[in-house]
Amino acid sequence: MVLRIHFTGQDLARTRLHRDPHPMWELVLSLHVLQSGSPLNRHQHWLRAARQRLGSAPHARADLRLLSTLVPPAGAFPDFLTPVDGTGPFEAQLDDVLSTPRPRRHAELGQVFGAQRAPAWVAAFADGEQGAARAVRIALQRYHELVLRPHADEIARCVLAEREARVRSLCTGGAEGLLASLPGCMRWEPPVLVADYPGPDRDLHLRGRGITLIPSYFCHGKPVGFVDAELPPVLVYPVGADVVPERAAVELGVLVGPTRAQVLRELRATRSTSELARRVGISVGAASKHAAVLRSAGLVHSVRERNTVLHGLTGRGVTVVSGHPPAESPLGELHPGGLVPSAG
Repeated sequence: MVLRIHFTGQDLARTRLHRDPHPMWELVLSLHVLQSGSPLNRHQHWLRAARQRLGSAPHARADLRLLSTLVPPAGAFPDFLTPVDGTGPFEAQLDDVLSTPRPRRHAELGQVFGAQRAPAWVAAFADGEQGAARAVRIALQRYHELVLRPHADEIARCVLAEREARVRSLCTGGAEGLLASLPGCMRWEPPVLVADYPGPDRDLHLRGRGITLIPSYFCHGKPVGFVDAELPPVLVYPVGADVVPERAAVELGVLVGPTRAQVLRELRATRSTSELARRVGISVGAASKHAAVLRSAGLVHSVRERNTVLHGLTGRGVTVVSGHPPAESPLGELHPGGLVPSAG
């Protein structure tokens, strides 16, 4: 069973690579791993720890029963659980999920359950009943806090290493080089990307919309995408086995402290001091001090642009966060006035 994704020249120009782990795709796909297991070594440590934590936590059994109803171990799950824009923090993603319009909830939950009778709470959730929506939010929050947040560094390291490998291919071969370099469950047969797929054979014509490629720690075996072909196209695929870094002997949070570890992770993208403070949940003054300490350690560089100070990771900082040396980027380092091309 395969998915054939048809590209035009315009689609190649609009092919994008998602920057960070997508909070909701990782959550949904981790539920698949938890329910069905995974043959991949990288999941075994997480799987043992998750089962142990869930086995001893109050409410965990009820939360899992609810979540596994929405996300069964095989088959479709509602597209609205994985918002198109996965760049915000987990709580913002939850807001997007819970603000899904009622007609769309009805349609997508109807696709999941088909002719079989859905539990009463699912019908209430589809109707927008506040109690059911609150139960879904709480179950998602508790699951995330219990079994995903403790492994955030490892998940981010793997996804960032995969992204850097694809950026290297993009730099040397353009969009087609990127597509040709994707892991073995996908193959580039110009102008079509052919991917092993869990559903029936399917053709997806991008029609000039382009596609967002989302590397995922928990995806394994076969890539997945939205059920609804009219949604902005995405392809969620497993990180390549050749780029998965070994588990660090010392976790980043232990090395620099949890707040500075979060600051480093946020600075994988260039951010102003105020944006950094907002994303980490600290004051602007505290964000500035953390950036200064990390800058003195050679992990962060900062430049002033008019009234704004912009911060980003140095090559050493990328290595500390990802466990891999940075890919050469055509954008280069930060300089006053913004990003400038690397010297050839």
